[in-house]
Amino acid sequence: MPYLFGMILGDVLGRIGVFRAVGAALLLGGVGFLAYRLVAANLDPALAYGAAAAAPLAMFGWAIWHPAASRLRLWIVDGVYLGARLSMWWAGLAFLIGLAAASFRIDRWLSAEWPQAATAALFWLVQRALGAQVARSHRIMGDRSVIAVDA
Repeated sequence: MPYLFGMILGDVLGRIGVFRAVGAALLLGGVGFLAYRLVAANLDPALAYGAAAAAPLAMFGWAIWHPAASRLRLWIVDGVYLGARLSMWWAGLAFLIGLAAASFRIDRWLSAEWPQAATAALFWLVQRALGAQVARSHRIMGDRSVIAVDA
């Protein structure tokens, strides 16, 4: 029975894109860690934090420039898109739980729970901005996209 539960859970997580999102997060995180270690060891340790933030952003910028150029680029952009989509739902859920915990009182919500709503809105904007480009790149490469783009 646990084996069956694991198969079902793995299939569900695969279908919503968790594995692609985690893979892209690990790759970008690894690039940031490597940049931090290289700059801290060879240059100034004070610059290492900037390098750790700039390296994954540069790699993502390289990938989003033309995602259909390679499978690695498309995988990175697809993973970031799916990560933003999953984060949007988690932030929205945290907002609703916080609103319920505040007894649905707007004054309490405005003082404590608005960051979850702002985070959900930010991730919604990111996944909307990336969605059309990722779906187009999947079509160019002949892949079946998990992203449905409104016509």
